[in-house]
Amino acid sequence: MFLRIWKFRVRPGKIDDFEAAYGPGGPWTRLFERVTGYCGTELLTAARDPNTYFTLDWWESPEAWAAFLRAWGEDYATLDHRCESLSASEMEIGEFQGLAVSDSASRKLRNVIE
Repeated sequence: MFLRIWKFRVRPGKIDDFEAAYGPGGPWTRLFERVTGYCGTELLTAARDPNTYFTLDWWESPEAWAAFLRAWGEDYATLDHRCESLSASEMEIGEFQGLAVSDSASRKLRNVIE
């Protein structure tokens, strides 16, 4: 598995719009779902800071992510620009590859993929 993590500081009054954009069924997941190799997105909020969010975008591999960018990079940039007003800051935490996955996590990921 390949994981991309972003951290966002959401502007006051924009939390509902942010969650709609980045959460399940929002424009980001609909864009990613255009290609095979996308496994899902998790949207997290910090327990002690309701304006801090993380997105975890799961892909089958770095190659699947690269293929998505080749096919839909312009749409990605357009959507990113449209969503800029929702956050005061955003930071790419990084890209990570799975080395080992627990059985329960593996079952959960398989359910997302299927």
